Amino acid sequence: MKDYIHFAESLADAGRTTIRDALRKPFDLEIKPDGSPVTAVDKAVEDAMRALISDRFPGHGILGEERQDSAPDAEMKWIIDPIDGTLPFLAGIPVFGTLIALVRGEVPVLGIIDMPMTGERWVGCEGQATTRNGSPVRSRACGELSQALMSSSNPDFYGERDRPALGRMNAATRWCVYGGSCMAYGQIASGRIDLGIDVNFDIHDYLALVPVIQGAGGAITDWDGAGLTVNSGDRFVAAGDPRVHAQALAVLNAEG
Repeated sequence: MKDYIHFAESLADAGRTTIRDALRKPFDLEIKPDGSPVTAVDKAVEDAMRALISDRFPGHGILGEERQDSAPDAEMKWIIDPIDGTLPFLAGIPVFGTLIALVRGEVPVLGIIDMPMTGERWVGCEGQATTRNGSPVRSRACGELSQALMSSSNPDFYGERDRPALGRMNAATRWCVYGGSCMAYGQIASGRIDLGIDVNFDIHDYLALVPVIQGAGGAITDWDGAGLTVNSGDRFVAAGDPRVHAQALAVLNAEG
């Protein structure tokens, strides 16, 4: 996996350079059919990564958020979210990042959370300790949900189906912080945040988080407790301490 890690970091380097260069000049904004924003920068970052992957691993699949899937049935697949947190990106709040996952079959085996503006990078890989900027990190122990600091990207993402669960989690935890995007999940791995929940996300938003959280000692699943794969749904929960993860699942599913 060392070669894959090195290559994945080169993808993150390319994305970081593209984002930083793009911020020096105006860029185009579009609204996708689902109402979410996408910029020319998102597309440029993904295009740069796709070119590198196709050159180095022509037999690998590529599933990017902004372009058509390439070889989605390949055994090895790269899952790319060029800018996770487009709204913070548009607002100039530097919690947006780039997510890169390598999937074997259906399961992520390598993940990167790269924060181009803060210079932080978390790397998780199957069977290895997660690192932040090259140094190992560990999630913190938190045995009781009532003592946990929880994060969620945006309460506006919660529709009628999921809003009651967010309310129960707010009541069950000590504090909640919003708007951290993928940065919040890196901070779970680093022991700064205890718990994260999100909804209306897809595989580009969460598969890269799996090796990062697990390699730091945490747990991350869908709301039913199943492991996250390329076929998972749109809701997930991550915790630095597996005990809090189990308690969070009970609260999330308290009303079925």
